[in-house]
Amino acid sequence: MKMVHVLAKAWRSVGRTGAALAAIAALTGTATAQSGTGRIVGSVVDPAKVPVSGARITVGDTRHSGVSDVDGRFVISAVPAGTYELHTVRIGQAPKVTSGVTVTAGSDTRVTITIEAAATKLAAVVTSASRRVEKITDAPATVSTIDVQTIDNSIGNTFAGALKEVKGIDFIQVGMTSIAINARGFNSSFNSRFLMVEDGRIAVIPESGLPIGSLAPTPKIDLSGMEVLVGPGSALYGPDASNGVLSLRTKDPREFQGGTLELTGGSRSYKDVQGRYAGVYGNWGYKVAGEVQDANDWQNILYYNAGGSIVTAGTAGAVREDALKTPIDWKARSSRGTAALVYYHDNDRLEINGGMSRTDGIGQTNVGRNQLSGWDYNVAQARYTTNHWYLNAYRAESKSGKSFALNRYAGNQLTPATATLSADSLRALSDWPSDGKMYAAEVQGNYTVPMLSNTTVIAGAQYRDDIVSSDRQWLTDRITKKDISNNQKGVYAQTTTPISQYVDVVLAGRLDYPTSYSSQWSPKAGVVVKPMQDQAFRVTFNRAFKSPTILQTNFFIPDWTSIIAVYGNTDGFTVKNAAGTVTRTYDPIQPESNRTWEFGYKGILANKLYVDGTYYSSQYKNFTSPLAVISNPYAGAAATYAYPTANPNGMPVDAQGRIVSPSGAPPLVLIYYNLGKAKLSGVDLGANYVATDHIELRGTLSTIKLSGLEVPAGSEEATALNSPDIKWTVGSSINNIGPASGGLTFRNVHAYYFRSGTNLGVIPTFGALDATLSVKIPQVQGTMLNFSVANLYTCSAKDVAYKAGTTPANSVIASENRSCGFGRTHREMINMPEIGTMAFVGLRLAR
Repeated sequence: MKMVHVLAKAWRSVGRTGAALAAIAALTGTATAQSGTGRIVGSVVDPAKVPVSGARITVGDTRHSGVSDVDGRFVISAVPAGTYELHTVRIGQAPKVTSGVTVTAGSDTRVTITIEAAATKLAAVVTSASRRVEKITDAPATVSTIDVQTIDNSIGNTFAGALKEVKGIDFIQVGMTSIAINARGFNSSFNSRFLMVEDGRIAVIPESGLPIGSLAPTPKIDLSGMEVLVGPGSALYGPDASNGVLSLRTKDPREFQGGTLELTGGSRSYKDVQGRYAGVYGNWGYKVAGEVQDANDWQNILYYNAGGSIVTAGTAGAVREDALKTPIDWKARSSRGTAALVYYHDNDRLEINGGMSRTDGIGQTNVGRNQLSGWDYNVAQARYTTNHWYLNAYRAESKSGKSFALNRYAGNQLTPATATLSADSLRALSDWPSDGKMYAAEVQGNYTVPMLSNTTVIAGAQYRDDIVSSDRQWLTDRITKKDISNNQKGVYAQTTTPISQYVDVVLAGRLDYPTSYSSQWSPKAGVVVKPMQDQAFRVTFNRAFKSPTILQTNFFIPDWTSIIAVYGNTDGFTVKNAAGTVTRTYDPIQPESNRTWEFGYKGILANKLYVDGTYYSSQYKNFTSPLAVISNPYAGAAATYAYPTANPNGMPVDAQGRIVSPSGAPPLVLIYYNLGKAKLSGVDLGANYVATDHIELRGTLSTIKLSGLEVPAGSEEATALNSPDIKWTVGSSINNIGPASGGLTFRNVHAYYFRSGTNLGVIPTFGALDATLSVKIPQVQGTMLNFSVANLYTCSAKDVAYKAGTTPANSVIASENRSCGFGRTHREMINMPEIGTMAFVGLRLAR
């Protein structure tokens, strides 16, 4: 009942306009009725009659469509009787229009569609840049797509590796099954500047603002595609889209019918089983999908002192992670599942879906590592779509289960007062119980206005309320005894006006009204010049912002360890030295913002080569720091102490007003805060070349430069770029050579300094080669063998030694042993394991 109450409040909060739009949409869905329907049944082939999978076939100007399977077959159901044009598009092929297709009520119309090779992105369409369907060459942003064939030909849940070739993306392999992504710098171990969206749902952990990543409930087998928008996206997506958006789409049960089973095994005891079944009964569609995954992750061992800080091996009094009473567990496990029921009526679509996941493994923080144990994530959603309206309501929940912080566990094990406690008691002292719920709703309309030069208008309203409990332990609910509520309202609109056949003007803006900080305005403006077909130059301006998370505003742990306290920053802090002189003040935390100009080109040359290039220049201010120490009472003559500017939640203080731990001793105080300015510029380039009907070559190059940096002395960590200045990829694909398809990708990342909390050091330059091979088994229709090897051949540095006495620490490599070879390991994240060769084989059965 609580979910119903909160979602009802959400719908009311989008305003009377949103309610009126929803009512109109509902009426629209029942306004037209067809006298009868039939099916279009067919296949898609190339000129050599080889089946082509992943082609999208759309019926005229309707919303009826289908996608060809691995054998080129497709079925489009419930098509009203009449005569249509079929529009067929697929990445890698030229678009095809098939005229005169007549559908008769109650029968099947059979058709064979032949499509030919063309520039790889010629027929691509995207939705993330403007929140409507448009050709990728017309999109006023840098957008990359990963199609259903690429995902289906991957193995297990290793589809995330396809993001390695996305231009502008920092791809970080953290473990066997976990990755992290970022774009355009200012990364950290707890990065929340890149928004993740799944089927229109904001997919973040409510208490931390982090993308859910591997917690996603959707198995790979139910994904129909991914889009990556690089650069600011707040004008349409609001908070958390400061650096970009990753959007995942799942398969429609009408377009992807039948059953699929996939079995995968691999190195390090990797095992993955996933299945999906979907069907249609009358106007109803349904699907279920599930997955179980297990692997022995890559390993390294850290050492902690009594304060819970990471120290070097051999430090007196330190404890190894594998010597804890509950040793670190490197087993990566996950299970997930989803189900959906869909009702189709003419061009309207109503979907009710839900899903859940449970995850075990290792996660990094700015101060150590977390042992994830039984982390649950679940979601329930309702979506209604018509030709002109989109309504969406959902509830998501994240629960930490029995997860705990390894560094806190180690500190408690080494502290005399707690050292004799049992393993279970130490885990209880080191956990961070959380139950974060997100209630959200959105209504959006889209229309074309002929009297305004056929201007396309997208407008919408959103409501989101994050309700978080730490079980009264580590957030301010510990003091207030009430769950924390952080609600946000936003309205947005975008217009695209074709000034002429050759020029489009794009104007957009969004107003956000949060409860925990000031309102935010996110404008966007752009001009797209199209001198000829599939050629476009663009200039755009965006303002984006990153909102503070509940973690950053409501942290409340006066006893993180015996000498460390952690607080959120809603009221500010003052730091004084031992003499009582103020050395620094910290204002209450506010959103970080950036203003970005982009100059880009997208085009197809000689019907063979697709090029996408962007130069960007961004001005950042009010950086949100990582969790950082602001006072250190143990620094001898340089000792400092933190004082709350205001203290509404009653953090413990002594008679002088300075912050103390529950025992009465001044601790190191860690908070989040804003500071500094910076200018960032760079280039993102991508190219795809169709050499023959079966061979494609690809490449990307990204550069980034930080300048104009203004940061207070001693706070450099908060503005650490934490990204390589140069990264590039080259790749090739061989498609449909008989029953086989395959590819090679080489990724090179230039060395860069990474600084985030206790994670300090240079990530050395590395390059790694990946290989894939997919083979259809002709004797068994719908059966495919997939082979994949990540990091097959690697160039990397071993035995890295840092130069002593550098500022900042570990920022200069004194010596290293560089070489290339098979089976070599390399590091992609400081204080996480080196990653080596990962080989997988999978069997896919589709019916």
